[in-house]
Amino acid sequence: MTAELRYLSNSQEDTQKVAQKIARLFSAGDIIILHGDLGAGKTCFVKGFTKGCQSTDCVTSPTFSLAHFYKSNVVDILHIDLYRIETVDEFNDLGLTDYFDQSIVLIEWGEKFAACFEAYITISFEITGDNTRTITFTSNADKYDSLINILNNGFLC
Repeated sequence: MTAELRYLSNSQEDTQKVAQKIARLFSAGDIIILHGDLGAGKTCFVKGFTKGCQSTDCVTSPTFSLAHFYKSNVVDILHIDLYRIETVDEFNDLGLTDYFDQSIVLIEWGEKFAACFEAYITISFEITGDNTRTITFTSNADKYDSLINILNNGFLC
């Protein structure tokens, strides 16, 4: 089964609040693929997500460093940007999968390597206006279907 939910964000602050709110639904070992054009809100979402996990670390895009680790009192967060990675071998050579079990993993441009992951949730960002984004949550596993069902039952209200 594949569950889906669409949410209209009216600002960067709204995107961060949604991310902050849902962060507590995730735990170490969860994989979140962030999909969207440049400037669509992926890193903005990560900023809210880390805050929701009670991290005070400064969040920046890992486009050039490829990955950032954020510490929190709740769970470690691994933020990856695969924009410049082209092959599965390049991805595997990064050695980042060694940290997947002990972190919540948020992967920008991860859709290129989705076949490498058994279970994940995709959060897509579509630019619909100067400040608005349609955020779509899509699961590929029962585990994340349950999470989307929680969101569909008024969790984001």
